[in-house]
Amino acid sequence: MDFTEVYKQSSSLVAFSPGGHFILTVVEDRIIVRRTDNFQITRTWLVNASPSQTNLFLSNKVKTSQGSSNSKSDAWITHCGWSCDSEYILAACTKHGVVHVLKLRDEGWSARIEAGAEGDPIP
Repeated sequence: MDFTEVYKQSSSLVAFSPGGHFILTVVEDRIIVRRTDNFQITRTWLVNASPSQTNLFLSNKVKTSQGSSNSKSDAWITHCGWSCDSEYILAACTKHGVVHVLKLRDEGWSARIEAGAEGDPIP
């Protein structure tokens, strides 16, 4: 039996592309895409998980009333996935109310979706 080396990943965030040509792994706030035939890295992104303005405003209100702490792991990616054509990747940081959309074949293209008060996970 042949085995590959062990690759880091966070919270079991690993996903094969729909065509099976790529494998997506997440390590904290970094996205790594590898080819499945030779496991070479195709693309990597470092996600800016700064909180949305609404999330920042509401978390400041909660901090002053409860004294909660903000850890570095709050900025980590919590969900990831592929589009059905394997062209786009999504990465969500739910504690900060942010979703990033990245394009596999265009390194410079990206989108950031920020949740408003209706999508805020703070109680």
